[in-house]
Amino acid sequence: MRKIAVVVLFFFINSLIFSADNTYDDLIAEDYNKEDFPQVLRDIRRAEVILVGSYPLSVFFAKLGMDVYDYASSGFKSQNAPSILGGPGDSEKSSGDVERVLITALCISAGVMVADFIIGKIKAKGKKKNANKQTVQNRQSRPAGNTDR
Repeated sequence: MRKIAVVVLFFFINSLIFSADNTYDDLIAEDYNKEDFPQVLRDIRRAEVILVGSYPLSVFFAKLGMDVYDYASSGFKSQNAPSILGGPGDSEKSSGDVERVLITALCISAGVMVADFIIGKIKAKGKKKNANKQTVQNRQSRPAGNTDR
């Protein structure tokens, strides 16, 4: 076993020594441009980031909302109070309750994602409309006989 470790260490050290040459100096990472990816892929990436990013907050608010709902539906009994209101906590929560919270949080995150997508499309449409309006105004403000380019 010790001989195998020595051989592996020998090859590892030699690979570190001989790989230290400047073979890849001409390869320099470049920043991405807007034109590198189509708009659809950028929209999908944004949607993914928003879905994953809003999920932890959605879990918190879904759990809080469901705990308050369960507390209110039980007639405000102290044994059903959420832990944030001084109740006993989640000692008697079943796996069905946990699934309910997680699925609700996923739906809330999906709703946030869809809302962001719709708001983004409305803003983009407004910017495009303003740009078109500005172009029309520029064309109309130029005298008819003016051929300056």
